Amino acid sequence: MPSQFFGLMIGYSGLTAAQASQNTTANNIANINTEGYTRQQLKQEAADALRTYSHYGMAGAGVDAKSIDQIRDEYIDLKYRANSSKLGEYTSKNTYMGEIENFFVDTDLVPGFNTVYVQNFYNSLLKLEDDPGSTTTRQSFIGQANSVAEYFNHMAIDLEQTQDNINQEIRDVVSRINSIASQIASLNKQINVIEMRGVTANELRDQRAVILDELSTLVDVETREVEVYNYADPDNPTGAKNFQVMIGGACSLVDGYEYDTLECRARDEKKNQSDIDGLYDIYWKQNGGRFYPMAPVLSGSLKGLLALRDGNNKEYFNGDLAAAAARGADKITVTVTDPDLLDVNKSTLPDRGTITVSGFDYIYSGWSFVDNGDGTGSYTFSDISYRDSNNEIQPGVMDDVEAGLSVRVSQPIDYMGIPYYQSQLNEFVRALCGAFNSIEGQGYDLNGELMGDRCFFRMLDPQGQEFDLMRAEDSRIKEAGSPGIGTGLQMNNTYTYNTLTAKNLRVSADILGDPAMMATTYNKMSDNSVDSADLLKDLVSLKTDKSKVSFRSCSSAEFLQCILSDVALNKQSANTFETNFTIIGQAITNQRLSVSGVDTDEEALNLVKFQHAYELSAKVIQTMTEMYDRLILNTGV
Repeated sequence: MPSQFFGLMIGYSGLTAAQASQNTTANNIANINTEGYTRQQLKQEAADALRTYSHYGMAGAGVDAKSIDQIRDEYIDLKYRANSSKLGEYTSKNTYMGEIENFFVDTDLVPGFNTVYVQNFYNSLLKLEDDPGSTTTRQSFIGQANSVAEYFNHMAIDLEQTQDNINQEIRDVVSRINSIASQIASLNKQINVIEMRGVTANELRDQRAVILDELSTLVDVETREVEVYNYADPDNPTGAKNFQVMIGGACSLVDGYEYDTLECRARDEKKNQSDIDGLYDIYWKQNGGRFYPMAPVLSGSLKGLLALRDGNNKEYFNGDLAAAAARGADKITVTVTDPDLLDVNKSTLPDRGTITVSGFDYIYSGWSFVDNGDGTGSYTFSDISYRDSNNEIQPGVMDDVEAGLSVRVSQPIDYMGIPYYQSQLNEFVRALCGAFNSIEGQGYDLNGELMGDRCFFRMLDPQGQEFDLMRAEDSRIKEAGSPGIGTGLQMNNTYTYNTLTAKNLRVSADILGDPAMMATTYNKMSDNSVDSADLLKDLVSLKTDKSKVSFRSCSSAEFLQCILSDVALNKQSANTFETNFTIIGQAITNQRLSVSGVDTDEEALNLVKFQHAYELSAKVIQTMTEMYDRLILNTGV
């Protein structure tokens, strides 16, 4: 039998539930502009009924306020973060591709390739053809040629600076990921401390969700939350939950209260010939494993930055080990079949770098190439060494390696990033300068001297000293009894063309100082004067004659169109995807807000609804009070 004052208790339960609902609504309204706030709702259930031992059975006992819960859809969160990762990737690509696109502009205010090379260079060459003996005309042409060299120098330097900026941003992103991991682990602990007491830590969960949203723009994110049970009483949960965060394809970043961090380690060796020094590779700090978020299924700003910094359009060195190498051997020979690798002037191999043999990294300090003449070529990497477990360099091959093992330098990254554009500049410069110097080498200067090995276009070595370049027919060297083309080797004060880059290209200082040293004719005049310009006609033909200078099946004058088509494709693709994922993100955000956001009209209705519920509960109590007054005061005996 319930208490005689049972009705008052029922009214009181309704009163407290209505008041709690009003307070929850007030909290929602107060946080309507709070970033990441999730709408809350009082969860209430009918109180346990009482047995009356009467024919009508059970008596209702009012209402119980169970908890204040967040109104949140985890599936929408999953969609939002997956989209944010893709948006972060393409936003980074779109930003930096816009910078790269600006490098290739050609306007009246910013002279570019067409102005400097196609127009000014060849116009001055045509004027020199009309008056080859004029010192003034020679100086004008040589000045334009120097402008061409400076143009490529500045292009290479601009790309290097962009690569450096991206590299620094990668470091900043890694630092932010580490900071977020620390915050999430701390919040996990705070949330569990509160929720083990039976209370939901809504505000702390909101904070965690906000920084998870930020993390999802940097790298792809997966989360998992599981109940923690007491092993002594597995049927009863403790109230605590283990919250895990995985990034980069199920790599654990946060596990409950513990978290791992990433660290950036500067490379000791280059992956590509024109890379700047000190590019960062990313490693897990605890186990030292490599973190490489470049799989096709992954996304995020970090992936976009790495693609921009290291993207080679899958044009990388790869082959098979030509012969077995015994432990301690200081050379490794690799057989290649890729047509681009058979043309050494398209090489992107640095003089010193890292070569990976079946997953193990070796350091080399030089290489040479042999064309086998059967559609294959052989690269021999010399001065082989490796880093042991203590990160100390040890000479030779670590263990015996068998023939046929896969070998590569760098990673195949299917994106046209900085290394790709650098290699395109280098390839064009080598083709143009090789053809130009070859023609010049067959002619006589104003002093009646054969140019021979004296190059019009030269290169600076790493120490800043100017050197000539080998003519193609003289660039054969002997390597173990076989003909080959060396790299990084100074031979009779000359270097091979594959060491020439857009950055180290120069016009001969001797010719800049004395225009008479430039050749304009194939015929030596008896009086050391130059009346013929037959050689200049061949130089002019370099502009359009694909048999002399060809770049991707185009003439030298069409170089800019080839590069701009690549840049425009990348920029348009990045811009399109950024726009698409922005629109999708807005749609998901609206969907998210429709579930979790605070709506002023809805909350206003809730205020009225809970106010009426409160007033009705108060009226129940008032009515019950009057009844008990009548019962106690007026019916006594």
